[in-house]
Amino acid sequence: MKKRSVCLGLLLTASACGDPGSGPAGAPAGGGAGTSPGSTAGGGSVATGGSAAPTAGGAAPTAGGPTVSGGGGQATTGGTGTTGGQSTSGAGGGSSAGGGGSVIGGPAPPPITIDEYLAPTPSQPGFIAYGPDGNVWFTHQSTKPSAVSKLDKSGMPFSLYMVNVTNIGPRGIAPGPDGNVWYTKQGGIGQMQPSGAYTEFGVPNGGDSAGICLGPDMALWFTQQLHNKVSRVGTDKQFKDFTVPTANSAPLAIVAGKDGNLWFTEAGVGANKIGQLSPAGAFKEFPIPTAASNPTGIAVGPDGNLWFTEHDAHKIGKVTPAGEVTEFLIPSGNSPGRIATGADGNLWFTEAGAANSIGRITPLGQVSEYPVPSKASDPYDIVAGGDGNLWFTELSSNKIGRISNLKGGGTLMASSGMGGGGELGGDTVCKKDTDCKESGQACGGDVCSTDKNLCVLAVSMDKGSCVADADCWCKSEGATCSAGHCSFTVHGGI
Repeated sequence: MKKRSVCLGLLLTASACGDPGSGPAGAPAGGGAGTSPGSTAGGGSVATGGSAAPTAGGAAPTAGGPTVSGGGGQATTGGTGTTGGQSTSGAGGGSSAGGGGSVIGGPAPPPITIDEYLAPTPSQPGFIAYGPDGNVWFTHQSTKPSAVSKLDKSGMPFSLYMVNVTNIGPRGIAPGPDGNVWYTKQGGIGQMQPSGAYTEFGVPNGGDSAGICLGPDMALWFTQQLHNKVSRVGTDKQFKDFTVPTANSAPLAIVAGKDGNLWFTEAGVGANKIGQLSPAGAFKEFPIPTAASNPTGIAVGPDGNLWFTEHDAHKIGKVTPAGEVTEFLIPSGNSPGRIATGADGNLWFTEAGAANSIGRITPLGQVSEYPVPSKASDPYDIVAGGDGNLWFTELSSNKIGRISNLKGGGTLMASSGMGGGGELGGDTVCKKDTDCKESGQACGGDVCSTDKNLCVLAVSMDKGSCVADADCWCKSEGATCSAGHCSFTVHGGI
């Protein structure tokens, strides 16, 4: 097992190439004999004990509203219009219009630390999850081995558990309500205990399975790309299928929203939507303003909205529970893959291909990118761990990466992709710095302007407002509150 920490200061200018692997899993095959929706799937094969091998290696308006376009990096569609290249649409959709250019100005991105751990068995680490047992679990995309592995939060040891072989390796993985992890595979679903003992059973009607998540009803929900369905399975192994209203929508990634619904991406070129499904089976679909964007990953943001990646449009999207969609352009032109919310109150995403980077976007849309230490590693999936860190898979370098120091203080620098500073819009009222959260919740974020009682960017060099040390975003780096102001507001003690 190899661990690698690095100190770099690179500016990324290359564009990503290739698809991060969002296509269908292939023809359905294998698994047990299926039954109709709502019934138990048959043919469940059970392996007791597993094959543990611990090792030490290890915005044109919709009906009505005006559009105002400008030179910023946001473009607006929908009812009211805003300035910049941010793209917003109402629930009825609409096409994107406007600009290009830089994103909203913001603070310099903080340094982070990336450690990498080499998997002892050559494979293609794919999807990743943080298990109920406190370990990091991931699937092997290839059939050599056809397996699921885990490692603890220290990065060692790795334990590999073989599963039944189909034409491809296991795909999605998620924590279950039963203390186990659940995974999808060609034609089936698997349930794996912390010990490595597993049960696999076929998806009804021989359907395929892709993304998977724990739903608000404590059941597992998964997508079927080829069969145009979102399905539910409980710990009782009872299945229920729901057909997506848009034909050939290719549902891919799925997540449970804070609104009590399931949210998923519709990656099909003819769909290009974000879907919402209630546990009772009611669908809503929200068109993405940019055509053929290839929505690939989705996560619940710190703001309660759903954030998703647009791989082919080089954008990050946000959709509110009411269905308003906003897009943020990635200034470098790189292609985002999967996405997760970090402990710092920002969203982090993978960028495979030539970019070979991990991206970070604040809730206001400020983007920065960090190069992965191993060249041509193809960072694939990413998840937040219970340890406060982020973990990601490196498909082509056979490694698992860990991102720590999310709130600053790390060694790996980023390209900023930022514009200049200034006010955020003049409408966020505050009394102290920690009332201001639009640019994230860490050192270098927004401060509360002393003379306006409005949130402004820390790089505006406003002194900010505080009552106690805890009101200072940079408290973890030694900032203190004195005479109503924090001693410094951005990295480096400025």
